Amino acid sequence: MVSKGSKLSAETRAKLSESHKDQIPWIKGKKHSPESIAKMSAVKKGKIPWNKGKTGIYSPETRAKMSARKKGKKHSPLTPEHRAKLSASQTGRKHSPETRAKMSARKKGKKLSPEHIAKISASLKGRDFSPEHRAKLGLAKKGKKFSPLTPEHRAKIGEKSRGRKHSPETRAKMSARVFSPETRAKISEKSRGRKLSPETIAKISASKKGQIPWHKGKTGIYSAEHRAKLSESHIGKKPSPETIAKIKTYQNKPEVLEKNRERRLHLVIPAKDTKLELKLQELLKVNSTPFTKHKAMLGQPDIFIEPNICIFADGDYWHGWLYLQGEDFSNQRKFNNEYFEKIIKKDQSITTRLEAKGYKVLRLWEHEIIKEPKKCLDRIRAVLQ
Repeated sequence: MVSKGSKLSAETRAKLSESHKDQIPWIKGKKHSPESIAKMSAVKKGKIPWNKGKTGIYSPETRAKMSARKKGKKHSPLTPEHRAKLSASQTGRKHSPETRAKMSARKKGKKLSPEHIAKISASLKGRDFSPEHRAKLGLAKKGKKFSPLTPEHRAKIGEKSRGRKHSPETRAKMSARVFSPETRAKISEKSRGRKLSPETIAKISASKKGQIPWHKGKTGIYSAEHRAKLSESHIGKKPSPETIAKIKTYQNKPEVLEKNRERRLHLVIPAKDTKLELKLQELLKVNSTPFTKHKAMLGQPDIFIEPNICIFADGDYWHGWLYLQGEDFSNQRKFNNEYFEKIIKKDQSITTRLEAKGYKVLRLWEHEIIKEPKKCLDRIRAVLQ
């Protein structure tokens, strides 16, 4: 007979194990009734488990055997009630620093299998955390510093996110999110002096191609304070020689020059019609002559009459008529003789180029439109006929 508290020898344990091998336990396949389970639970209530607080009770060999025996075994899923009980029992429980250190050391270098990762991902899909849970997660992460991601990890995240689009709801949430001044300051400080690699810049540029900027056509999107801050941040800033060289290289590209030319054709300067232009327009309206003003073409004629008549209303001072009459402007700093010579040559060049394209060009001086409007109208009619 074995006395209480005595330990069996290794030989005896081996014999007992061998004798029980291949035997079907009497309890296998049997289930306790709810009453029996309740009685067993009541008996154990308040009792301290024999292994509580004990460490090293199992030898490494025993642990290995227990692990090997459980490997590949599938346990029946827990009932919602059981899950709720487990969750309630763990609520508020905190691991000691020693336990945390052990858990961390045990997980170090351990890699989950693709199947395991897929299962975790599937279980979390569509799961939404409550605001309380989110707040707890935020507090738990506060002040923690995480190790930087490896290039391989970054590449995996990038590959996984490629082509992924946020739902309208997620976009709305992201748009509505407001960062605190402290968070903004931190983000700004972290980004200061950071330069993107040429590859990243190329990727960002390629991803934005064809996309309409969110602020296009919108006005009043920035507050007066925000505008003042932006303005203040740029005061005294000078671009580096490299940046200036890049800007110049970009602006001199053939496609950029062509875009700028096209944009200037649609740009009306001054924005409002001059008194001279208004008088000419009124003259044509009275005589029921259909016309288009500021047509987007070479020279941007003040008046265009179909199919090919271009009329320019030239100011006596601004287009050099006074200079042609012998008036001297050499004492003026900007609008001097050289300036008016350039303007006259430019007007002549535009006239020549338009006529070469088959257009009929009529240039009317300011004093002619004001003093002799009937003569101007007769000249227009002559060209029309």
